[in-house]
Amino acid sequence: MTMGPMLQQTLNFSTNHVARYLMGTKKSYPNAVAAYVDVRDVARAHVLVYERPEARGRYLCIGTVLHRAELLRMLRDLFPQYPATAKCEDDGKPMAKPYKFSNQRLKDLGLEFTPLRKSLNEAVLCMQQKGHLPLIYPVPKRAYL
Repeated sequence: MTMGPMLQQTLNFSTNHVARYLMGTKKSYPNAVAAYVDVRDVARAHVLVYERPEARGRYLCIGTVLHRAELLRMLRDLFPQYPATAKCEDDGKPMAKPYKFSNQRLKDLGLEFTPLRKSLNEAVLCMQQKGHLPLIYPVPKRAYL
């Protein structure tokens, strides 16, 4: 899943995915893991590999692998005002385990991966600016009278 701000005006698979979870239109999430990367990291990785004559073979451009529950926890933490999906399809079953990978080859070329939290925050702000998500302002936890 590629995250971060969008250049295009329409939602792509990844941004539509985030918007549906954030708005709660997807009633449950799968007991699954996915790989995430910031779109700007993908662009930087292409440049780094292109500019290095010694670069050969495959490079895994993955910033992190998370269970869907962790992704949703992060979204709810960043944007508590939205009615984000909270129910797992496989409630009661063990959580799927994140898989192992190595992005060390790209790190060795100098790529520093953007934290997913930052990518998600900027993706949602961009979707708000482009009118794909309503602006819902945070409700104070405690009203003072």
